[in-house]
Amino acid sequence: MHLAAIYRHPVKSLGSEPLGSVTLAAGKALPGDRAYAIAHGDTAFDRETPAWAACGNFLRIANIPALARPAIAYDPASHVMTLTDEGASIAYDLSSSQGRETLAAWAGAVAGAIRPGPWFVADAPGIAMTDAGDQSPSVMSLVSLRDLSQRVGADLDPRRFRGNLWIDGDDLVPWVELEWSGRTMAIGDAVFGVTDPIERCLATAADPETGQRSANPLPALKAMRSDPLFGVLADVRHGGTISVGDRLVIEP
Repeated sequence: MHLAAIYRHPVKSLGSEPLGSVTLAAGKALPGDRAYAIAHGDTAFDRETPAWAACGNFLRIANIPALARPAIAYDPASHVMTLTDEGASIAYDLSSSQGRETLAAWAGAVAGAIRPGPWFVADAPGIAMTDAGDQSPSVMSLVSLRDLSQRVGADLDPRRFRGNLWIDGDDLVPWVELEWSGRTMAIGDAVFGVTDPIERCLATAADPETGQRSANPLPALKAMRSDPLFGVLADVRHGGTISVGDRLVIEP
């Protein structure tokens, strides 16, 4: 078993960025992942005392599938994010008010009346706007994805599930990761404690190539078990660098 892919999502529910390696810190999310989110007009996010907030406070792929479409490149050192969508690339300096306002305007135009404004870029320094507040990276299996694709009758892009760490290997059994809660997992120099399976929502129906809904996997997931589960959360217990191709070891 090995680490097959790493993805970062610098802005919650906005595109995906593949990485070759990343250095993780104990108790923290994947660096730069969900560092920002786009708040809508009904948000309860408080810019004066920023803290983690539930996903309903922000624009989401679940009800705005076109947000899944852009390609993203983010430089954590400069806080500049380049967004490429439908052949056009724009760089946003998220350390500046102008850059944030311009990105919020772009996302708001995509959201339209689905989530009315005013929109703004939200962040809480050192805190990732993950769906769960425990700051755990997500781990997902390409073997399970291939099995799910067969059940759906379509090749499902991994980016639909917005996972951080994708694992693969001849020794990996489909769906076995859902049984890893409470076990210890090692990848590269990092050690994780697997916690809970992830319950999926309509965001998984968004095709990242088109920004449209198609081949919704939720019915197939619900047919397998009462809750539509895919992937697991894993706390970083011991930080370190992990790279695509690193061996994965799950302790008994």
